[in-house]
This record gives sequence, C-alpha cells and structure tokens, in this order.
Amino acid sequence: MLEKTVVILGLLYLVLIMLEKRSGWIFGTIGSALFVMSNIQQHLYMDCVLNSYYTIMGIYGWILWGKTDNSEPLPVTNIRMKLFLPLLAICAILIVGLGAGMGYFTNNSLPYLDAGVTVLSLLATWMAARKYIENWILWLVADPLAVILYSVKYYPARDWWLYPALFFVYSIMAAYGYYQWKKDLKHAS
Repeated sequence: MLEKTVVILGLLYLVLIMLEKRSGWIFGTIGSALFVMSNIQQHLYMDCVLNSYYTIMGIYGWILWGKTDNSEPLPVTNIRMKLFLPLLAICAILIVGLGAGMGYFTNNSLPYLDAGVTVLSLLATWMAARKYIENWILWLVADPLAVILYSVKYYPARDWWLYPALFFVYSIMAAYGYYQWKKDLKHAS
C-alpha cells in the first residue's frame, strides 16, 4: 500500500509541476516523506537522503513558486552556463566519492548507481524549484538510471515493478516537461 501511495503522489506531483502548478509541491512533499520509509526497508541509503531532501525542497518550491513581486508566476528561465558547468563538475566528484564511500561502508549492492541517481536528482530538484528549464535534461539522465536501480533493488519483492514503472513514466514525462517549459520560455522571450 505504501508503494502505491508513493507512486500516485509522485505522478500527481510531476504532472502539476510540468503544468507549472504550485500545488504540485504539496504532493511531492508528502510522497517523498513516505518514500523515505520504503528506502530504509530496501537499504537504499542515498535514496533515503534524497527523499528527505525532496521533502525539504517541496517546502522550498512551494514558497518560491508563491513569491512574486507582481502576482505573476515565477518565470521559466535558463541557468547560466558559468553556474551550471561547475555544478555538474561537483556532481561528478560527489558521485564518485559517495559511491566509493557507500561501497566500502554499507551493504548497498549498487553504490555508484545509487549515488548517481541521488546527486543528479538533488541538483535537478533545486533547478526545478528555481524553474531552470535544464532541470528536465538532468531528469532525462537520472530517471532512466532510477529505473535500473529500482528494478534490481526491489525484484522479486511483491509489487517490485511499481517504482521502476514510476521512473519509466517520469522519464517520458521529463521529455514532455521540457517541451512544455520550452514553450513557456519562448513565449516569455
């Protein structure tokens, strides 16, 4: 039941965020808080950290998407490359470091994959809250990796297919989210 609730809340979150609806952050926050429990059961420690972060970022996104000077919604923008490229370099370093640390100190059987999904998702979520369109590109990398991670970690548990299916749908929705936000970005120009 927990997994099904997380999947439903996750889908509601993503659909509403794609449509630039502030209420999506509420569903994302609740779903992420519930996902933490599932992560602990599967020994996905980085995912536990990640979903704790999502819970906090859900509150941040809710606040940020509600802040405007003239009651206009927060606009979709591009991240500056002089910010984005160093952030990607930091991500690469963190993936290697966290993967090595988890490989040595935990029983995580996929430490680098878990670290990769986590670190890319941390950055993508922050970028989504800031409405940087490039967040969708990061999701197009992180979500397919999450399909693999959850396929391996949850199989053959009951309802093992729910999380891989969710992240497969997220991958498709990330492409659509990019398309939607790109239209808004062009319209604002």
